[in-house]
Amino acid sequence: MKFLLYSLIFILTTTIATAEDLASFGTPPWQPTGKYIHPDIRESSGIVASKQFEGVYWTLNDSGNPSVIYATKRNGELIKEIKVRGSRNFDWEALGIDNKGQLWIGDIGNNSRMRFDLNVVVVKEPNPYTETEAKVIAKYPYRYPDNNVDAEGLFIANDIPYIVSKEQSEAVLYRFPALKAGKKQVLERVGEFTEAKLVTGAGISQDGKRLAVCTYNSLWVYHSTDGDLAQMIQGKPRVLRHNFLGEAICFEGYNLYLTNEARDIYTLPQFWYEKQWELPPKDTQSAISLLVKQESEGYKLENYRDAGIDIEGGHVALNAKASGVSVHQKIEIPYKNLYEISAILTRGPEYGHAEFTVNGTKIGQPYDCYHPELIAGTLVTFGTIPLNQGDNQIVLRSVGKSTQATGHKVGVDSYRVLHASPFVRHYMVLGPFPKTDANTTVPSISPENPLNLNKTYKGIEGKTIRWREVDTRTNGMLDFRANIGMNTGVVGYAVTYVYAPKTMDTVLLLGSDETVAVWLNGTEIHKKRIYRRITPDTDTIPCQLKPGWNEVVCSVEQNSWTWALYLRFTDADGMLKYNPHPKIMRD
Repeated sequence: MKFLLYSLIFILTTTIATAEDLASFGTPPWQPTGKYIHPDIRESSGIVASKQFEGVYWTLNDSGNPSVIYATKRNGELIKEIKVRGSRNFDWEALGIDNKGQLWIGDIGNNSRMRFDLNVVVVKEPNPYTETEAKVIAKYPYRYPDNNVDAEGLFIANDIPYIVSKEQSEAVLYRFPALKAGKKQVLERVGEFTEAKLVTGAGISQDGKRLAVCTYNSLWVYHSTDGDLAQMIQGKPRVLRHNFLGEAICFEGYNLYLTNEARDIYTLPQFWYEKQWELPPKDTQSAISLLVKQESEGYKLENYRDAGIDIEGGHVALNAKASGVSVHQKIEIPYKNLYEISAILTRGPEYGHAEFTVNGTKIGQPYDCYHPELIAGTLVTFGTIPLNQGDNQIVLRSVGKSTQATGHKVGVDSYRVLHASPFVRHYMVLGPFPKTDANTTVPSISPENPLNLNKTYKGIEGKTIRWREVDTRTNGMLDFRANIGMNTGVVGYAVTYVYAPKTMDTVLLLGSDETVAVWLNGTEIHKKRIYRRITPDTDTIPCQLKPGWNEVVCSVEQNSWTWALYLRFTDADGMLKYNPHPKIMRD
């Protein structure tokens, strides 16, 4: 599976609040509550809470890793590595626990849909404080009743293992008909989940009345009063969208814990998913840490629970009794560019209007924070503005209230600042080629010889291919799968041209799935061999554009499912133009 390095595109600094101030606040559900820092926990693909040892959580890695399970604390701190004797980690994708205190390891990954040695193994839950090994006490091989499918979800109900498929079109629940160790069984098809698809993890509450399944950007919680799973998964689930890139999920009580392959751990309170309140993105920076205290007045650092909201964390709260109160913060920006400014605000009956300014310029319109019910975590985008490299001053101010509101209070949890310069939206693309030809002579790229976009090439299987003009998706992502093909182990090329009115120092912002190389005017300026999921602006490459049209060529390798590219240049003043075809370019 791919490891995603998901990082902010800016640096926020100037921490004035004391350590005691920060320590008094917990972590709200849109920020990681922990992280696996032990280097051997590379890609957490399963998680369960121990039923015997309080405060112990078990996790494991997926394919290509040793046969080891890890006991950790809730924050991800390692307690003990436990070697599993009697089972090879071919593609461990899930972890379950039963009422007998046994751990069930799901060797159920099947990306190729060609595995016929799928199985679930059982070990007695070891004591993580005294033991170092666990022996397999039973192995349950299986096959599917119809087509062979991929799966990453496993849970145990009434001591029977259930498996959830991971498919584009549907998520299907299967179960073992009986427990017959060592004998390959045909799974029973329980039914298809409503709504859920591409499931990467599954967990069930101890009373069997709630079943949660997660994907990279959503989770669904199915529920019933009698625990009938066939009926439960046909019901209307509670849905929560997120950006955790979730790989594993489990219950503790009715609260949920999620992990991802970036080794983050998230905690979701029961009421948050039951209310289906929207979660803001995780890539936010605490407003508390950015306070410039000597310039702020009429505020306090307030826990959410003190504000009447039953979650961890807290916010900077502006006085509810009068408008005009403000808090000042300072952000440090690494590159001059156009940025989108957002804040995570609290809403409620006593909350008023919030206004946002940057470097003395008002951004957008005041936001009405009134809501009849208290709710934290509302992401509000105020607008876009050019920001300078280095320090930038931001001010949040209360500026009145609606007629329904009982006060002027404003509560800010955190800020998000994202690049907002436009993505390249049109390209010429070429491929697929065998990966052995990547970055060699196909196509020829050099400063002396600009690309000939009329030339034909021999691609995979000797097929004649040529450059074709394509558009990106509306979000700026160039989808190679849709525009070149669904092959794996291949490489494709994309070219566009960027016009600069003068010599410009800029930064190329790039995201790719997966290995990528970039040539600017025939000179290679970037190459990264990596296995990752697509995210905008992951790579930042300082470069210089010459006056006039500049040729930008990218090669991207395809190794598994997604095959894509994001590309843009920092452009605070809106000076750059893009065009995919030199024949229609005009200086």
